[in-house]
Amino acid sequence: MVQNTPEDKDLKNQDASQRPSLIASQPPILPASQHLSVSFEDVTLRVDGSLQFEGTNWTMASSQHWAIIGGNGSGMSILADAVCRRIPIFRGQIRYYFDDPPGEGRTYLNPGEIHRISNKASRDLLRRYAGYHQARWQSFEGEDAPTVSEFLIEEAIPSGFPSAQVTPSVDPETCRALIAEVAGRLGISYLLDRNLIHLSNGEGRKVLMARALMAEPKMLILDDPFSGLDTDSRETFRNVIETLFGDGRFQVLTITSREDEIPKGTTHLLRVEGGRIVAQGPKEEVLKTAFPKKLSRHQPPQIQSDPSRFPLPSVPDAVRYNTLVEMENTSVVYHGTAVLSGINWRMGPGENWALLGHNGAGKTTLLSLILGDNPQAYANRITLFDRLRGTGETIWDIKRRIGFVSPELQLFYKRDVTGMEVVCSGFFDSVGLYRTCSPEQEEVARRWLGALEIEALASRQFSSLSAGEQRVVLLARALVKNPVLLVLDEPCQGLDSGHRKHILYLLDQLCRERPVSMIFVTHHADEMPKVITHVLRLAQGHIVECGKRKPPIPSKIGSKGNRPL
Repeated sequence: MVQNTPEDKDLKNQDASQRPSLIASQPPILPASQHLSVSFEDVTLRVDGSLQFEGTNWTMASSQHWAIIGGNGSGMSILADAVCRRIPIFRGQIRYYFDDPPGEGRTYLNPGEIHRISNKASRDLLRRYAGYHQARWQSFEGEDAPTVSEFLIEEAIPSGFPSAQVTPSVDPETCRALIAEVAGRLGISYLLDRNLIHLSNGEGRKVLMARALMAEPKMLILDDPFSGLDTDSRETFRNVIETLFGDGRFQVLTITSREDEIPKGTTHLLRVEGGRIVAQGPKEEVLKTAFPKKLSRHQPPQIQSDPSRFPLPSVPDAVRYNTLVEMENTSVVYHGTAVLSGINWRMGPGENWALLGHNGAGKTTLLSLILGDNPQAYANRITLFDRLRGTGETIWDIKRRIGFVSPELQLFYKRDVTGMEVVCSGFFDSVGLYRTCSPEQEEVARRWLGALEIEALASRQFSSLSAGEQRVVLLARALVKNPVLLVLDEPCQGLDSGHRKHILYLLDQLCRERPVSMIFVTHHADEMPKVITHVLRLAQGHIVECGKRKPPIPSKIGSKGNRPL
């Protein structure tokens, strides 16, 4: 039964002391045929000095597969941290029943019992071998980084995971056979000999999933599991997850802000808002509540066509460029493997391009050539802002005209930097703020925070923000310079529907009112700004589509299909 109240829609306007209780005071009694796996007993968590999820009661049975759903900043990841014992418990107990027989439950976890795939896991994996953002493009970096196959053998297998199939004593041939089997299921066999540091964001997520499948934990937590994956990879992941539901080897807990990404095999939902549970119970019953509908119907703020909405540069750039980007027969090769081959492409002023392609198609490598991060640009004929690369320009000459957002960028900021400092670092194209901003620059940063309606994030630590909140802060960072070119690598990744609509609406308004052009990368058809004029699609490092964007085909009434790219 869903634990919710009819007054839920009015909760935000009520004083905390007047709010009705939304969570049962005691965990539900389970049938004798089921036993518990995890239970929260009157739990209150302490997060950055404040109390969250006060008096929470929640039980998961071993036969249940749960999903936590909520908006950005609602507390979904905090609750997952608590399940993993990575956050202080101020009051109450969290008990685990992973022993056989389950017994009375214990308040500690054994190594490997819960395995979590998340943005943080991706960050920790990348930062282990790459100390700075541009490292993956340097041929001399990552020499000590293992290949994917070596990583799965040397890191996953000998680390003590309690797997029935894989132990440190298993012979190497058996290990390789299991790796080949898991890689085949995930469609990553082609990555086994690839250096770990050279993987794309989506490819890294697949490798983490392979490690989890080999580890065979008691519970697998999938935090935004389809983040950064192309359409085919999302379908592959869905099939793998459904197999996990069916074979009973793992209990799966999914965390997502997208209702359409809740796996079909999910049996129960936990609805989170404002650091508290507002509904929990069987999936179909919780889906009938107002919250998922509210997410899908959320309308972005009605941003007016007011120039004051978008801060103007103190010294407007009056230069008119004939060519923003041009690549002539451009190729990039790493260790004998061609990542880009024979790219011929030109972007003119007033054009807004969508850059599309599967994971590993070469999109991020192409962007690295534009951003000045990839030294192989000097081995090619590439023109940026009417100037041929290698004719005396500096990397800062390039970067001062470009605003940039990517999933990897947020991985390299230090934990103690604030949201305001992240935004201000955009003036200097640094990952961290190492120079003092002028009062004028601080005012511009505050106005961009206001334009994106995230003033409240200015004083908070960047590391404490949700992945979606971090992405919006990085968009403000990209805009503070009032760039000529915006390069947005999956800017909506990790955002709930309301934030996605807000960002897309803002980008449409910005490109219509200001002399700025855009390169926009996405794997979702519903994340395409209306102002996109052209499409460049890559496959296996080659151009397979290049030209004006085709007008969307009107869908039939009642059709739920996405509009074409």
